[in-house]
Amino acid sequence: MRKHLALLAALSLLAVSNPFRAAAMPPESAAKGEVPKNGEKLEWLAFDAATARAKDQKKHVIVDIYTVWCGWCRIMEQQTYGDPEVAAYLRDNFVLAKVNGESSAKLKWRGRELTERQFARVVGVTGYPATYFLKPDAELLGGMGGFLRPPEFMIYARYVSTRWYEKGKIDAYVDSLRSAVK
Repeated sequence: MRKHLALLAALSLLAVSNPFRAAAMPPESAAKGEVPKNGEKLEWLAFDAATARAKDQKKHVIVDIYTVWCGWCRIMEQQTYGDPEVAAYLRDNFVLAKVNGESSAKLKWRGRELTERQFARVVGVTGYPATYFLKPDAELLGGMGGFLRPPEFMIYARYVSTRWYEKGKIDAYVDSLRSAVK
């Protein structure tokens, strides 16, 4: 956990855009259901539909694991997924799935039938929101819990979509970004 927090702190310092533009707002403000700034909503699919599309399109999957009571989930929906740069990048490079971490709705993953609640437990969710990345064949790459600001989120998204994970760990990717800005 300490390593994750240190990495997030380092990532926020690397961000080219202003890391304070996504300052937290009260959860009730994020719940208004406003259209993202770019006018286009992201297409979120049920898990099974997302993994099928990802396999067909050879794209990675982002799984947003949320709960209905989670204020930070709504803030992430508005501020991170609603950010025009993030939304455009996700539309081009990922298939998106939403999973309710408390739902008994069924999904199929890696030959198993699980409830959404069980899936959240199996992948290691300890808090909400949680963001998990899957390969196009639905193999779990990893994920993290908590609200991610757009600059931090984009570092993870680019690390996955460019398949940098095949070359090395996220720390090495971050180091390569540091080298590029020097």
